Amino acid sequence: MSGRSRKGSAPEPVVNGLQPTITETGGAGPDRFTLVCPQCGELGRHPFALLARRAFEEHADEDHPAGQSPMEQIRTLVDLSEIAPGRWECALETDTYWVRELGPGRFEVEVASRRIVVDARMSTLDDARIVIGGHAKLVSQALATAATLASRRISPDNIISLE
Repeated sequence: MSGRSRKGSAPEPVVNGLQPTITETGGAGPDRFTLVCPQCGELGRHPFALLARRAFEEHADEDHPAGQSPMEQIRTLVDLSEIAPGRWECALETDTYWVRELGPGRFEVEVASRRIVVDARMSTLDDARIVIGGHAKLVSQALATAATLASRRISPDNIISLE
């Protein structure tokens, strides 16, 4: 097999965290493009690159389901335990953080060992988790941004549910 990259083509899109390799074998016909999964190896051959790409999307959805959402990842890293009504604690290796509910939709995060309050606007416990994760350097800026954007999604009033 003389696999060569396709000329002038952009990298294949990432599906569920995996990027396939689609190479042109050089000939024409039904075996022109070889599809390779980075985890499973060669998946098959296809006459068109688009068909190989679609086959990979289907393979990834069935055999490599998507991982946790950004917010689920942060919830795993920053575990809050309720210590009293309206008060939570997060004990990490570096520090202990206390979260207080100041009122409806208002939260405050304090670094217990330093007795300082983290200056950030928080309206949910998930916002507090993002702040703690960022402050403790457990959560990258990209993950925090993705989680924040996902939590702020608002559906238009005129949307029709398919359920």
